[in-house]
Amino acid sequence: MAEAKRGILGGVSGKVGPVVGVQWRNRFFWRSKAERSNKSATEKQLLQQAKMTLVSGFLAKGRSFINKYTPKTMGKKSMINGTEQQSSHLLKHGVGIEDNQSYLLLNLVTMSVGVLPVAHISEINILNDRQIEFKWKDNSFNGITLDTDLLCVVLFHSEMDELHICENIGQRVDKVGRASIPDNWTTDNIHLWTMWKNADETLNSTSLYHEVG
Repeated sequence: MAEAKRGILGGVSGKVGPVVGVQWRNRFFWRSKAERSNKSATEKQLLQQAKMTLVSGFLAKGRSFINKYTPKTMGKKSMINGTEQQSSHLLKHGVGIEDNQSYLLLNLVTMSVGVLPVAHISEINILNDRQIEFKWKDNSFNGITLDTDLLCVVLFHSEMDELHICENIGQRVDKVGRASIPDNWTTDNIHLWTMWKNADETLNSTSLYHEVG
């Protein structure tokens, strides 16, 4: 990349023939346009593309929830949000390969990150009225937890590839709560994550993964 001095070609941004003009810190530079490659993608490249499509497609469904309940962290050059953190983690550790097909390791997905202690979920049952019942022990006796803390549930149907979020299904003191299964879902192939948050949403827990149905 070469600097473009003010003159006939100076001070230009955008494409001009085979070069591109860019401005950075009040200085103008020219660089060559990247040539389109005619080479076919390698098997490794195709696999990486499939992994990226799989991960990004899944995270897009829960982006707002993940970003809301996962604090930003500093990346190599800038702050990155929860979805970006999850994408990096899952691409490295969360995709399995079987018969040249990639699949997501759902138990390695994290929907939220936080310091609020969870209440131990002792039972998860699918009821006849298409609800999932959760039972837990009230542990609102330490310095961080309160009996008004709320349980949130993220449901995922792996066959239908759909995500459903149920917020505030019960307080910590209730010891029981129910989440409704969407009408168009079957009651098998359901995966879920539980998360606790305080009533004013200033603290939340790291999500826990559960498999049901």
